[in-house]
Amino acid sequence: MHNLTLDARWLHWMPAYENFVGALALCLSAMAICLMLTKTPRSAMPFVKYLILLQASLALVDLNYCFLVCPILLFPVNGLICNGIICTWFGLSGHVGNHFPSLSYLFENSELHSVAYDPNIFPEYKFTQ
Repeated sequence: MHNLTLDARWLHWMPAYENFVGALALCLSAMAICLMLTKTPRSAMPFVKYLILLQASLALVDLNYCFLVCPILLFPVNGLICNGIICTWFGLSGHVGNHFPSLSYLFENSELHSVAYDPNIFPEYKFTQ
């Protein structure tokens, strides 16, 4: 079986593919936010602000993963090559590039928990601790 991990074609096309997917995801996130702002009924507006916050955090994750880090995974080795803006333009190491998106993942998870446990959104449910 041919190993494509370190092939020159893989190292060239994988970042281009990730950039394309990231740009497409950012465009779809912007379109979703515009649709939420314009097409949502007035009765659902209190819930829309949380959906917009969640959509913005998803766009932040896409921006971090597809443009700032742009990792090339090395299979079967548990590692990656950082090929994004953080590692190529700013000259930081791959360790920084590997840990940078985790901040946006933590931000997204905290938003999900705040939305799920907000008593103003789901007043019929009683959350006990």
